[in-house]
Amino acid sequence: MRMNRPRRGYSLVELIVSMAILGIVGSILAQIMMGQQRFFQRTVEQQSIRRELRTSINLLPTELRGLSSSGGDLVTFTSSSVTFRSTIGTSIVCAKTGTTTIDVPPLSAAKSIMTAWYTTPIAGDTLFTMYSDSSGAKGDYWSAHRITSVATATSYCAGSAYLDATNDAGKSRYRYVVTPALPDSVVAGSPIRFSRTGRYSLLQQSSGSFYLTRTEYLSGAWGTGVPVSGPFQAPGNSGAGGLTFTFYDSTGAAVASAANASNVARMDVMMRAQGRSSSGTFGGASNSIIDSLTFRIALRNRR
Repeated sequence: MRMNRPRRGYSLVELIVSMAILGIVGSILAQIMMGQQRFFQRTVEQQSIRRELRTSINLLPTELRGLSSSGGDLVTFTSSSVTFRSTIGTSIVCAKTGTTTIDVPPLSAAKSIMTAWYTTPIAGDTLFTMYSDSSGAKGDYWSAHRITSVATATSYCAGSAYLDATNDAGKSRYRYVVTPALPDSVVAGSPIRFSRTGRYSLLQQSSGSFYLTRTEYLSGAWGTGVPVSGPFQAPGNSGAGGLTFTFYDSTGAAVASAANASNVARMDVMMRAQGRSSSGTFGGASNSIIDSLTFRIALRNRR
């Protein structure tokens, strides 16, 4: 009969070699996994900053291209900020008292919607009325008036042809007192629009990052800014920051001084978005992804 012989085990040298091979293979696999993780992280960051840039290119032109620089809508500017008058609503005059007081219809009039705004105009905002004279369309322009007080009541616009006496009963109407005096051409039925001064700039948030921020001028003071996209690089000189404005007149010449804001016909905007977190190649120095975007805004309302 065959006798069972004891089986020989691994020698110490074989065990050390095996562990060394396993260590090398494990290290290679770890580097591959870390590289994949870093690649995924950088891809997500790149998608994020490009999304923020798209948000900016959708937001800024929509609000700024309708400015009338010659009409004073472009209040002031720097290379990294722009202050402007933004339209917040429209309506018509349903009654006029004296030379400084007008009433407007309710927000939900029964016949048709004639008053609409995304925020209620308050004292300190600007009311524009259409001024007309005997020269025809060439003599028409928007006359600016500062709102000094606002009141609401259901009795305003009494007997107005623009309201339904039955279906609009009990609805609040608005009364605005303005300065300076309204033109004689402003009568019942005249169109009006409301505007509020706003500003786009880069402001540092509590996280330490800079965001494109929209701030509004409310009741004689600047309110708290609302971040709308970011983060971006910090403001810098000579166009090196996260937000850079360059202004030009109708001939293409640069407008460097805000004192000549009425000559601006177009503005070029450069934005540089920066990733929230740092990442880099495995074993190398970490760095943040930065992407940039340049776009042009032509002002449509030159008069």
